[in-house]
Formats: sequence, structure tokens, C-alpha cells
Amino acid sequence: MRKHPLAIFCFFTVANVVGFGQTPACPSGATSAKLICMIPQIYGPGLQIQAVNFGGAPVDDHFQTVLTSNLSPLNSAIARQSAILPLASPSSGITFSWDAAAKTFVGSTDSYGPILGERADTIGKYKVSLGFSYQYFDFSNLDGVSLKNLPSVYFQSDETNTATGDHCSLSGDSTGSCGYIRDVVTTSNRVDLKVHQFTTFVTFGLTNRIDVSAAIPIESVHMAVYSNATIVNNIDASGNVFAHTFPFRTGCGSLNVPVSPCSNQQFSSASTSSGIGDITLRVKGTAWKGEKSGLALGADFRIPTGDSLNFLGSGAVGVRPFIVWSYRARVSPHALVGFEVDGSSQIAGDVTTGVKDKLPGSLSYVIGADTWITKRVTAAFDLVGQDVFQAGRVSVKNVPEPAACLDSSGQCDPGQGFATPTNAPIVTPFVASYNSLFASVGAKFRPTSNLLILGNVLFKLNNGGLGLKAVPMIGVAYTF
Repeated sequence: MRKHPLAIFCFFTVANVVGFGQTPACPSGATSAKLICMIPQIYGPGLQIQAVNFGGAPVDDHFQTVLTSNLSPLNSAIARQSAILPLASPSSGITFSWDAAAKTFVGSTDSYGPILGERADTIGKYKVSLGFSYQYFDFSNLDGVSLKNLPSVYFQSDETNTATGDHCSLSGDSTGSCGYIRDVVTTSNRVDLKVHQFTTFVTFGLTNRIDVSAAIPIESVHMAVYSNATIVNNIDASGNVFAHTFPFRTGCGSLNVPVSPCSNQQFSSASTSSGIGDITLRVKGTAWKGEKSGLALGADFRIPTGDSLNFLGSGAVGVRPFIVWSYRARVSPHALVGFEVDGSSQIAGDVTTGVKDKLPGSLSYVIGADTWITKRVTAAFDLVGQDVFQAGRVSVKNVPEPAACLDSSGQCDPGQGFATPTNAPIVTPFVASYNSLFASVGAKFRPTSNLLILGNVLFKLNNGGLGLKAVPMIGVAYTF
């Protein structure tokens, strides 16, 4: 039986979007080129910090598990929140209405509508609008925590000393032959994340009251991760005895006695990924229309066409029904409220095991106004908000570090006392709802009867979710 080419295409498209299994994106013990693996694999898939005995011979490592997993919640939070960025509205700025006397469609001559918001008007029966926009996102913080300074401290896991059989833990025995358990690794981490977004918009008027639209983004994502790690020696006050070191390399490390450790090392990784993002399909219909005001109902359907593991998409289907109200005047106010429900995605789960979880739902709203300055120029202002429910977030908390032993013999005799304990800042994940609020200021210019040129700047107003610098946008739209 001959298979139809369309059936084959649909099969592989669904297979690509849904996937055949929950294969881990960042499996332990292996490297991955996916951007989402850059943070959990910044220290490499294998042993990067080794323990040494006093003669310099490597023994088992006590930090490996913590090093590869400590920043993973931060990674997931960035991935989830980068998938719900504001997108320009696909609605047409130039609308048409039927002139019964002239027996033809007449284009609007007043305001050309909002940029990130929406209005109740439709484009007109069988009319088509094609648009293109470019936005640049440069992320600066996550929940108010600067991405340029993400502190973390790694403590050792409980161990059994193979030489003595003693159980070694910070909560129990961490002195004597178990003194090495007091060592910690402090890190200063930095994440650079930038996105170039090129979006094509298509709107078609099915009837005088119903529009269908599509927003097709092409994105280029650049991500870089840096970590400066330092092993803090707490086992010996003299500095001549140590229990842990980074791998010996040129400039540090020696097998001579006393051993010279490699106590500091820098790690870095950078990569770029480009491709199609999640396509959004929209249907909007005017439910009521008065002389100057109107009410419309609609729904957005997000298709997970983007590679979520490279921060190009969400990895899950999303549906957002919404309601729009607008009023036509010299200053035209408008408002939109919608509620989004999302499916499950690996970026909301665990990328090291492949287990998926639901993306957080959100209540979105846009409130603003547009006004025509001249017959060819419209200015627009919007407040764009999202209330995201039960999402992964981060904060910085201080936790006590183990105090260093004052014993200079390397045996960590508790009778000789300990140094004054200090607190260390650590990026800590938690789950909570948050509000993300933006301000949008822009303008539209109509050089010809069917062409619009637009420019816009988006500003973040609070610390909820991913923070970013001012987001510039330029675009064009042509209606025929």
C-alpha cells in the first residue's frame, strides 16, 4: 500500500512534537549540546573535584553529586520563564469596513491600534494582513537575583571513611579522621542569556466579524555560563594539609609533600541555538459592536514546534481563551484578559531523568490606550501583565558554613576549637506564584494607504520572573 506524502509528514511532525519517550535531555555521565544542559553540566559529566590523601593519591570524590545537581532548579526556572515572553499582537492595524454607498471596503483613517495589546475590531471580510517584527531580549535577573552574580556553596555528602570505618557527616562526626567532611566549595556563577526573535504575523478575515491569525517566530538564542569555584580548606589550620583539590594542571598541583593543591578553577561554556519557536494560532470574533465600542472573544493555541531543550519553545501545548474590549475615539482605550492552560514539558520537570511536569498556568492581561497624533501616526501605550501560578522561582539565602578546624596537625581535634562560623549566600529554589509586569511604549506610521511601520520599547516594572533590559522592537505590516 502506497503511503501518502502528507501522512508521512504529519507522522514525523507529531513524533517530533510529542516524542516517543521520556529520554533524559542531560543524562548523568554524558555530555549534551542542548542549551538546557549547560548549567547542570558546567562542571563536566565526570569527576572535576577529586579527594586526595596526604600523599597525593586520588580517592573517592565527595562533591560530584552536588556539583552536577545544585544549579539544576535554577536552570529549569530560566527555561520555563523564557517560554512565556510577551509577543506582539498579530491583529492588523488597518481595518476595513463595507461602505454601502460606495459599494466597496473603506480603510480606517483614525487610530491604527495597539502594538502588544488587542482591540475588538476585525480586519474585514477576506482581507489579509502580513506583518514582520524583530525583538531583542537581554536578560539581567531572575526573580530579582542578578544573573551576573549567582552564588552557591557546595557541601559534602555523608560518607563512610574507608580507612577507619567511621561514619562522616556534617550533622554527626565531622572531626578527627572525618575532618575532611568540613571542606566546602564556594562558587560565583554567571549566566548570560540573549534572544533575537523574528516573528511573522498573518491575519485573514473569514467574515466581517471573525479573524484567524498565526504568529510564527524564528529565534536565535545565545547562552553562556561561567563559574569561579574555590575549595575552602577547613580540615587544617596550618594550610599544609588538605583533603580536596581540583585536578592538577600547569601552574598548580604537586605530588611532593606537603602537597600543593589546586584550590581554584574557572569553568565556562557557551553556545548558540537557532530555529523556529512555538507557533501561535488565534481565532477572534466580535461578539458585540456598538457605535464606538466593541467586545470580542477569542482563543490562542500554542503549538510546541520550538525545541524547548534549546530555549526555543515551551515543549507543551498551550490554550489561552481571552476577552477583549475596546473603544474608538481620539484616545482609544482597550483591555484584554486571558487565562492560559499548558500541558506537560520536560523543561518543567527534571532534565537529568526525563520526567515531565506541567507548565504553570497564568492569567494574562493588557490594559492600555492608543491615540492618533496625525492621520498617519498613532502612539500606543500598554501595561502587559501575567500572574503565573505555582512556578519555580529562586531567591538568595544565607546558610551557615562549617567552621574551620584550628588543629594544625591535620587530625581536626575538636579540643583545639574551631574558627568563628560564617554564613554563605546560596541561590535557593522554591515554588510560588508571581506577577510579571511590563510597560510598552510605541508608535505606528502609515507611509502609504496599506503599509504600517511600527516601533516599540518594552520595560520590565517589577522583579517577578525573568528580568530584562529594555526590549526594542521594530516591524512592518501590509494589508490588502
